[in-house]
Amino acid sequence: MPARQLREDYYYEEQPAKVAQPAPKRALRERPHINTNLRFRVGVLAVALTLTASITVARTVINATRGYELVQTQNQAAQLERENKQLELQIAEMRSPERIKNIATNDLGMSVPRDVYFAAEK
Repeated sequence: MPARQLREDYYYEEQPAKVAQPAPKRALRERPHINTNLRFRVGVLAVALTLTASITVARTVINATRGYELVQTQNQAAQLERENKQLELQIAEMRSPERIKNIATNDLGMSVPRDVYFAAEK
């Protein structure tokens, strides 16, 4: 017996080449029905909310601006009132009899009479 005995029952058959089958197509997922009416309503609601917020902010800005203008006007009125009081004080000082007497005697050379007589009709 030879060292290697060929067994006739032991052989390999060549397997036929596998033909590549196309991959199965994935089932396309159907998109759920989109409710366009709902989308429209949500869009309108978003626009309305944005518009409302914008108007609120604009009114707040206007009110703040008016507040600053009011404070500025009040400050100006207070300043004018202080100036008016100072001017009234100066007018009172100018009209005082003492001042008029000093100007008459010192600047104009007039003198004050010692005795004053009044004539009255009866």
